[in-house]
Amino acid sequence: MVETERTHLMHTHITPTITDDSDTTFRITGLRLSIPKILLTCLLTPCTGGFLLLLLHWYPSLRARLTLTQTSLSTARFMYVEATDESEVKAISTVMEDEGMRFFQFQNMKYLWAGTGYSLINGIQNARFSDLHDMSGGLSSSEVFGRFLTYGRNVIHVPVPSYIKLFFRELLQPFYIFQICAVVLWMVDEYQTYATAIIIISVGSIGITIYEQRKQSSKIRSMAAASNLVTVKRDGETADIDSSDLVPGDVLLIPKVGMLMPCDAVLVSGLAIVNECALTGESVPATKAPLPYISKLIYDGGEDGEVDAQKISEDMVYNGNSHKKYSLYSGTNVIQGKPSVGEYLVAIVMRTGFSTFKGSLIRYILCPKPTKFEFESDAQRFIAMLSAFAACGFAYTFYISLKLGGTIWKTMRLSLDLITVVVPPALPAALTIGVVYAIQRLQKSKIFCIDPQRVNFCGKVQHICFDKTGTLTEDGLSVQGVIPVSESGKGFLSMVKEPTLATNDKLLVAMASCHELTTIENELVGDPLDIEMFRFTGWEIVEDVENAFVSAVVRPKRISNTDSFFCNPEVLGELNAPEVGIIRTFPFSSDVQRMSVVVKYLHDDDMFAFCKGSPEMISHLSDKETVPKNFSRTLEAFTKEGYRVLAFGWKKLPADITWHGIQTVTRSSIESDLKFLGFLVMENHLKSDTTDCITSLVLSHTRVCMVTGDNILTAITVAKKCGIVPNLNIRHDVILVRESNGGITLQLDFNEDTAVTLDTDYSSKGIVEAIRDITANPYVFAVAEKDFNVIAENHPELYELILLNGKVFARMTPGKKQKLVEDLQKLEYTVAMCGDGANDCGALKSANVGVSLSEAEASIAAPFTSSTPSIACMIEILRQGRAALVTASVTFRYMAMYSMIQFISTLLHYSIGSNLTDNQFLYIDMFVISGMAATLGRSLPSKSLAPTTPKAQLIDLKVFLLLTLHVILTFAFQVGP
Repeated sequence: MVETERTHLMHTHITPTITDDSDTTFRITGLRLSIPKILLTCLLTPCTGGFLLLLLHWYPSLRARLTLTQTSLSTARFMYVEATDESEVKAISTVMEDEGMRFFQFQNMKYLWAGTGYSLINGIQNARFSDLHDMSGGLSSSEVFGRFLTYGRNVIHVPVPSYIKLFFRELLQPFYIFQICAVVLWMVDEYQTYATAIIIISVGSIGITIYEQRKQSSKIRSMAAASNLVTVKRDGETADIDSSDLVPGDVLLIPKVGMLMPCDAVLVSGLAIVNECALTGESVPATKAPLPYISKLIYDGGEDGEVDAQKISEDMVYNGNSHKKYSLYSGTNVIQGKPSVGEYLVAIVMRTGFSTFKGSLIRYILCPKPTKFEFESDAQRFIAMLSAFAACGFAYTFYISLKLGGTIWKTMRLSLDLITVVVPPALPAALTIGVVYAIQRLQKSKIFCIDPQRVNFCGKVQHICFDKTGTLTEDGLSVQGVIPVSESGKGFLSMVKEPTLATNDKLLVAMASCHELTTIENELVGDPLDIEMFRFTGWEIVEDVENAFVSAVVRPKRISNTDSFFCNPEVLGELNAPEVGIIRTFPFSSDVQRMSVVVKYLHDDDMFAFCKGSPEMISHLSDKETVPKNFSRTLEAFTKEGYRVLAFGWKKLPADITWHGIQTVTRSSIESDLKFLGFLVMENHLKSDTTDCITSLVLSHTRVCMVTGDNILTAITVAKKCGIVPNLNIRHDVILVRESNGGITLQLDFNEDTAVTLDTDYSSKGIVEAIRDITANPYVFAVAEKDFNVIAENHPELYELILLNGKVFARMTPGKKQKLVEDLQKLEYTVAMCGDGANDCGALKSANVGVSLSEAEASIAAPFTSSTPSIACMIEILRQGRAALVTASVTFRYMAMYSMIQFISTLLHYSIGSNLTDNQFLYIDMFVISGMAATLGRSLPSKSLAPTTPKAQLIDLKVFLLLTLHVILTFAFQVGP
């Protein structure tokens, strides 16, 4: 049974590594207990006063080295997991066995032994469309049992530790262990007053910390918890079970009234209206279509055994990232269902528990990727340097105390006390005090942070990538009109601003039918763009239709109860009975930049396909004879004014095609050989404060760029309007970079006459010379995704130049947005990403500073979330980040410097057999050091962003010399007469 289940798993044999669902690779080493090593460790522990146990607790690598020994993966009882990147993730996991299966868990994911290596258990992978449809018969009880053993319960369990456990976990941190040792020493040294004060402060600090930790854990648990009764099909019968008992492959029956999804599933029958706001941030409900049925004959060949290679494409194998329009995600709410047959929608469970999309978001919180910041590394090195001074002082104190006749006990006490002087226990807190106050101030501005370590990164942000729609511009769009193709197809007609004046009935039907809208309580629900387009037509949607072959009917809106229509009947041309039934919808995908529908006029048997998408894509899919010669010029005329332009195409389907044939036809065959119909022109306005915010960032010498899925000319125009393309003091020209047949063409944005083609063997000098031929002004680059991909792979010199000077990146898919952010980081930029939707999640995670303008659960992909959907939050985040970085740096230097001064003063006292009194130490530690440090930490940020960012280095040559000079002067005054 177990072996049968493994056919559904993604088994890439990865010895000696494992790969998680985000493609992060970890090295694994098989380990077993070593009795000799354990005995040796037990002997060494009392010799170190128990300190060895703390080291084993802090460092998993040391624990593995001192208690375990390496063995083969097949016989290992423990697994040492180590990240292959710079994140320094290290952990030891226990290998478990159950019903003949060997597995271990790491970061809440399960890895199963597959004979030659461990593989990630991540639900059903690489299933063909036909396989998923064949699963609709349901699982048997034996299959359910086997899958339950493999995948486990469908729960996202978030433990909430007790206060006692949290207290000791916090108490065992190196900072508090050092404080405990210092307090014990002070108590013995009769320095009870300050020791008591430190105990009170530390206990209070720990109390606040564990309260916040438990509160956060409880919040995450409530977010993750979801258990309800669901209806499934098992053993050929329907049954109600608890959602925690679901397994991948189960047939989930969704009622018409909807339900809260307890798992990730793929819809195979019926239509679903889903509110995905909790995970994607999109407030508009999405329409989910059933997964198309692809016959096995297409894969395996017909009766003659020959495979039709032209019919095989990537969309025949289900992929959760590529086929979101068929996918239902855990945590989303199915508002309304429209069954194809019977009372239920039918879905196949694909992933459960932490493997779901929601589970991955929870894991991101529970197991954040560690971040390394130069400031913190400098602080650790500086503390190490102070520790070296302390060691020297320890030796000197030991010598001078014995020389003056002190006892061994007194000598040890004085020597150890000196260490707490030169490395004060409160020193590490100086690194976080500015961060704590910065987060508090951000919360007052309705900006929330879930990763305090990122605050210091905000102080060093050098480059910000902005999404366009919904971030720089308003969400809503307004229709300006349509531009139909002339009857001859050789040119465009004038823009039509009223649908009743349209002379192309096919264009009108395309706008009325080519969308994913539905109605809930007589209100249109769907993409705002589709809603505005449909309202422009003056038509209406009727979904309660008796015809079982159509999902909905669109028709001109009737006036009152008469038979007359809002639209002029003459406009409808050949439509004697203007009712159009939608038979099948191919959902919109940003990867292919289009969507399409198959419709039929209800008064006859002919079927038509209508396609809507980016003008470039529709032109590419259309018969070149139907695309007007002035296509590019007309498109450019509107996009350079900042309008958003969509295009439409259509074709008549073969007369012999049936309804069943439409359900199995491939998307590529529908979206080919189209006849071009025309343009839809829409306008997207900038938000009121966008330009001012961009101007402030540019004046602060912060690099900004736009990363959008829109047309490149539209993006350039918006970038110019908001100031991303600089125009304050010196006008900058925009150079479009295009790839064609392996060559590179450079031209000014709206002037093809300036185009210059680079030689195939060009050099960096050749690029500069080509740019000089185009313009003598300062310049920036704009590039579309298609060209971006080719340049990144084949033209590294030009690619780096584009990264350094690029301002507009258009038609970018979510994956390419993430790649842009990561490649900018490789150039040693500290990068911020600001976006508002789920399409930006990858980039938000990868950026040093990710800022989401959505309050949805998906916003946890970003360290920062703004309740106000305005990029003004970026300025506030940068201000507070700079303030935190500066105050932490200044506070740390102050405490370190004064510790050195006190160190010298104490050594001088020791040399004459004297010491400071208890009250003097109390005054210095509580008021001079700690009091001043707390005051410095509350320093407010500048009202505006300065042109330079604070230094991330804690100690450079200049600072080191100043501190050294100050200490020398202090020493001179102390030893002087």
